[in-house]
Amino acid sequence: MHSPKIMVMGVGNILLSDEGLGVRFLDMLKKKDLPENVELLEGGTAGLELVHLIQEVDFLIIVDAINAQAEPGALFRFHPGDIKVFPEQYEVSFHQIGIIEVLAMANVLGHAPITLIFGIQPKTLEWGMEISPEITALFPRLTEVILNEIDFIQREGKFTPDLSDALNS
Repeated sequence: MHSPKIMVMGVGNILLSDEGLGVRFLDMLKKKDLPENVELLEGGTAGLELVHLIQEVDFLIIVDAINAQAEPGALFRFHPGDIKVFPEQYEVSFHQIGIIEVLAMANVLGHAPITLIFGIQPKTLEWGMEISPEITALFPRLTEVILNEIDFIQREGKFTPDLSDALNS
């Protein structure tokens, strides 16, 4: 069995405090001993230029800020197909071209990876490069969750079953 190509992508604008949490999270994840088949990508606020970077990947894990009008630091786990069931008040991404459009384009061009998104409710989107303490405090738990996903993919060839109730415990 070959090792699937796994990418963890952090997206967001690092100039708008918590909006850049996906990119800042990767700074912590880089310090971990990851398998050779795992690649980290700072997607920043890039849009469609990400398409070619994800097309050769089997599994994509995305970390991004999400406006779910929840408590700062609330963590959400969902698949791209779940987005059409979100209530109108949820904004899946703060970016102009969201990751969903990038995945759709990759699919049109021939291959979109199996994708899982971890969205975090930001505390602030003010100008600044610092992440709120409430968000930073979530990073060790998110690291554990993502490392578990990577391990499960290595063993089972798929994402873990939906355990969303366990995310915020």
